Amino acid sequence: MQNPATLLLRIGLAFVFFYAAVSSFFEPLNWIGFFPQFLRGLIPQNLLLSGFSLFEVGMGLWLLSGKKAFAAAFISAVSLLGIVLFNLGSLDIMFRDIGLFFAALALLFLSR
Repeated sequence: MQNPATLLLRIGLAFVFFYAAVSSFFEPLNWIGFFPQFLRGLIPQNLLLSGFSLFEVGMGLWLLSGKKAFAAAFISAVSLLGIVLFNLGSLDIMFRDIGLFFAALALLFLSR
């Protein structure tokens, strides 16, 4: 039987990735600003946002599947850490992502 804490962390993190992906398709201007300027200069913004949204959907599905949970938790944690580090100027919003980063770390340790 699976640890309920692990299942709840997987569901919670998957929801976050799904929500961000879906919301960015409907309100792209609300989300594109979280990408570093150098990325927005290298990759067309609509392609960058769409590609990352597809990544987020994939992460959500992977987390829900429970397969290779350690790897999914690791990639989730790295993604969330990157989002936080590139947006430290928006700490009023990013404080949530810091908590999510630690939730991903908790899942990582629980999945070992």
